[in-house]
Amino acid sequence: MQTYLTLNYSRVSRSQLAHYLQRTGWLCFGQTGAFTEDALACIRSRECTLVFLRLSAPDEDVPEPFLAALRQHPAVIVTSPYPAHLFSYLNLHPFDFLTEPYSFDRFAMSMERYVAVFG
Repeated sequence: MQTYLTLNYSRVSRSQLAHYLQRTGWLCFGQTGAFTEDALACIRSRECTLVFLRLSAPDEDVPEPFLAALRQHPAVIVTSPYPAHLFSYLNLHPFDFLTEPYSFDRFAMSMERYVAVFG
């Protein structure tokens, strides 16, 4: 069974994400965390097949080891209340970028694309 990781999520955004995942019927195990060694190990090992990264502000400080690991991970979905172009300085090329607040339909499109690409 696939495992996802949510990084840097606020309580509200984590609740929305959990609700949307439940609505899609996409059953998997999830972990929530901050920028910890355990989360970094999960990303590097690809044990976490899908990573949701929330960037709360354009000047967000993402630790360099995480940036390097996220740049190499094939399935990172970034969410933020700000548009994607404000984060170009991070040189992340996420699988998808969801601008908050995102609708369930937009989220479902992202998950359908994920399943089509990664199974």
